[in-house]
Amino acid sequence: MTDLELAKQALFADSLAFAIAKDGAILWTGRRDGIGELIQTVDELGTAAQGASLADKIVGKAVAMVARRAGIRAVYSPLASAAARDALAREHISLECDRLVPLILNKRNDGPCPMERLTMSISDPAEALAALREFIRPKA
Repeated sequence: MTDLELAKQALFADSLAFAIAKDGAILWTGRRDGIGELIQTVDELGTAAQGASLADKIVGKAVAMVARRAGIRAVYSPLASAAARDALAREHISLECDRLVPLILNKRNDGPCPMERLTMSISDPAEALAALREFIRPKA
């Protein structure tokens, strides 16, 4: 079984938000919706995430940029955006998805997801991660 298959299996078996696998083992799993837990996880994993595979419930451009910054090599999602596909392809990161949509929508389905909108014009993963951190940072 590949690392991507392992991460995918964990995602569905445990109803997770994401799973990261490397070298035949699950490195980390997350349960919270949104991108905050994924960012925290790749920060904690550091270089251990390089070469890993990620399975995530929804992959928009924001998740793609986090994956690029972390050095992830393969991504799976039931739902991914065209912007995510393009961002991953720039770094030759494979994307497997069940459904590819033009844009990830917000929870009301009346516009783009805030994270997708935030990262849409950003091409540098470090810049995208900084913008995402600022966006999700608790406000005083």
